[in-house]
Amino acid sequence: MNQSILRFPDLSFRWWPVFLRNLLVWRKLAIPSLVGNIAEPLMWLVAFGYGMGALVGQVQLGGTTVPYILFLASGSICMSSMNAASFEPGTAS
Repeated sequence: MNQSILRFPDLSFRWWPVFLRNLLVWRKLAIPSLVGNIAEPLMWLVAFGYGMGALVGQVQLGGTTVPYILFLASGSICMSSMNAASFEPGTAS
């Protein structure tokens, strides 16, 4: 008898109810989550990009001059992706 200590686990379908519950919660939260993740950077770009962009104008970055709205857009994309990954809505409902 040559039995190995390492073996594959017995497969069952006990995970299926958990998967269905998580799928239902995801379907309920998908649209509000997407709207929030898209609306926040757009709000920042409109408020600060066009509002303060008229006052700031151009920004110097390493010897290159870029419009302030482009400078702000790259930062708001990074900020929104970090917030979306860090503060994902919970599945408790």
